[in-house]
Amino acid sequence: MKKLRKALLIGAAGILGAGALAGCGSSASTAGSAGAQASRIGPTSAYNGFVLTKAYSLPSGTFSSTAGGTASVTAPAKGDLTLVFYGFTHCTDDCPTTVADVSAAWRGLPAADQKRITFDLITTDPWRDTTSVMKTWLDRYDLPSSQGLTASWNVIHDSGSTVGVDVEKPTSFEGDYQVTHGLQVLGYTSDGKAHIEWLVEQITVPQLRADLERVLSGAAIE
Repeated sequence: MKKLRKALLIGAAGILGAGALAGCGSSASTAGSAGAQASRIGPTSAYNGFVLTKAYSLPSGTFSSTAGGTASVTAPAKGDLTLVFYGFTHCTDDCPTTVADVSAAWRGLPAADQKRITFDLITTDPWRDTTSVMKTWLDRYDLPSSQGLTASWNVIHDSGSTVGVDVEKPTSFEGDYQVTHGLQVLGYTSDGKAHIEWLVEQITVPQLRADLERVLSGAAIE
């Protein structure tokens, strides 16, 4: 798993910039065309994340929510930010690391800014991740403005494909099976578009926090 993750990180950074990074699984995922968007990260960008040359629309689909009832991913209020991550609660390393780092970055923000960020976890493992399981898992990370979302496999897979996140169905459901999926965290603004995404394992918590603060300040994402 460690060798796979390292190789994928190198491939994502060197080839796609922001594309589909697979993790939490036993087999590599090839990057789909939806994820192969170039980015302006580097000396021409003020951000540590990947600024997308073509913004993603909101993920498709209607889900069962840990908040109760059904929900879709919606755009935040003007000036606010919604973070969307595809992952699952039985993931052995990448998912908990990513969510923990997002939580750490969020906790370091001023209280007023914390209230302006929401976090949506869309499970890639609908077979085990019920809403109650997801709620218990999310509660560990001290992200009050968060919700877990689950649906049928087809809804989740199709949803991920619309935002450049590869999600692969396990070939076996025996034992503590893992699910291969993209690791990018997408940042949605009030226009209902993700203009930026982060591979959290590639940056530090302070760098992620700085990006969140910059987006909330109203700075252009470029």
